[in-house]
Amino acid sequence: MIVVDIGNTSVVIGGFFKKKLKFTFRIRTTDKKLFQKLNQFFKSSKISKLNLDFKNCIISSVSFYSTNEIIKFFTKLNFKVLNINANNVPKNIKFKYKLSQLGADRIANTFAAINKYKKNILVVDFGTATTFDIILNNIYEGGLITSGINISHDALVSHASKLKKVSIIKTNKLIGKNTNDSMQSGFYWGYVSLINGIIDKIIKEKKIRPKIILTGGLAKTFEDEIRYKTFYEPNLTLEGLYLIGILKYA
Repeated sequence: MIVVDIGNTSVVIGGFFKKKLKFTFRIRTTDKKLFQKLNQFFKSSKISKLNLDFKNCIISSVSFYSTNEIIKFFTKLNFKVLNINANNVPKNIKFKYKLSQLGADRIANTFAAINKYKKNILVVDFGTATTFDIILNNIYEGGLITSGINISHDALVSHASKLKKVSIIKTNKLIGKNTNDSMQSGFYWGYVSLINGIIDKIIKEKKIRPKIILTGGLAKTFEDEIRYKTFYEPNLTLEGLYLIGILKYA
């Protein structure tokens, strides 16, 4: 089975064979050579000839870019394509959310999280946006959305002409002695405080101690500074898409 996570920043494609994720391929969503690179990747690795578990392609998309073209790409390779939304996935999970506004990646994350961690779960996804999703007893309760750290960084740099881009890394000292160090410290420790603060409030409001799952591009960067025990799942969305495909077509 092929699974495709189309985000605002990146497209991530995974291939499952014998229930295992055998390969991933990542490319920028707005890359003008996206389909040329896709063709090259599939031809060079002969993925299109693999004996995949199922000849299905399960897609989650939160972007207006590339989705229709990617659907056409895999349709031409004779895959049965499903672009998921809250209305066409298996109904064994209840979503307490306005279904037309629930992101497909959050749906996939929910399926994967319940399959592996069962109940009382908080998924923190460090993507273009940082999302917090609360799942209790097979029920998606809702969540929070805040801007991703890279978006916040780029917005500041674009609006402050004297500020330059910095790398997002952990700093050893809180107080910077120059602009570069001050920005790095502010973004890193400010974001740490945001994450821990929201988790604290979720625990207080819901009166639970959830299993906290981290996924997304910058999850490892902040993992060690979260005050609670966490579980790192870099392929959570891809695994959720595979599970949806199995439940839907197997």
